[in-house]
Amino acid sequence: MSYLNNEYDIIVVGAGHAGCEAAIACAKLGAKVLFATLNIDNIALMPCNPAVGGPAKSTLVREIDALGGVMGEVTDATYIQMKVLNSSKGPAVRALRAQSDKKEYMIFMRNIIESNENIHLRQACISEIIVKDGRIIGAIDEFGIEYRCRAIVLTTGTSLNGRIFVGLTDYPAGRLGEAPALGLSESLNKHGIITKKLKTGTPPRVDSRTIDYSKMIIQPGMKKLHTSHSDQIDRLENKFHAILQEQTNLRTKLSRQTSINLRCIKV
Repeated sequence: MSYLNNEYDIIVVGAGHAGCEAAIACAKLGAKVLFATLNIDNIALMPCNPAVGGPAKSTLVREIDALGGVMGEVTDATYIQMKVLNSSKGPAVRALRAQSDKKEYMIFMRNIIESNENIHLRQACISEIIVKDGRIIGAIDEFGIEYRCRAIVLTTGTSLNGRIFVGLTDYPAGRLGEAPALGLSESLNKHGIITKKLKTGTPPRVDSRTIDYSKMIIQPGMKKLHTSHSDQIDRLENKFHAILQEQTNLRTKLSRQTSINLRCIKV
């Protein structure tokens, strides 16, 4: 198959974390991949919390790594702090968590993708799937350009027919300041695939000038080197960067009722 003729084995739609892993996995198996994203400058974007791992996801990161994925590798190459959570408790509840450099993570992941000759990266909004005799044979983007394939992987995230809610106002959008992916939901519905939406929340951005650092303590990373990727342990230097954690009860404004957001916004 030739990408010059818009013919591929696989089309992966959406370049978030799942999309990157899907495109790379298909490429490693020898498939020719069209990797379509709304904005090629936002590949593997970390718009909110730049944490990888932690109590909920450290096992998932390890499983991705064991299956040949790259999230652990990229995390180890770009983290600014690594820490084992719940280290005072038993092994069953301990979890490795990294705080990544947002920009470096994106750059490193994009370099992996662009270095793979089986992946053809394209900025496009896939708006329709082409089905013949009950099988997917291609897709069409917002400009009417057709791409042929044998299978499609959808990792559209919050952009698919997305809406943003700000107070009592709502409007079509992906993330804030980004366009939604329109058309694909209707195409899926037409072919009998039911789509539903889940709501996600965005934490508030904090102006450093409003933070009282005297009421906080330094939480350094681990002195012992830990990694998310199995092959990295002998190649990485431990990085000593600190994050700040709340020391005393502060009067705060909360965007939602969760202790995770109980951070340092002074009233």
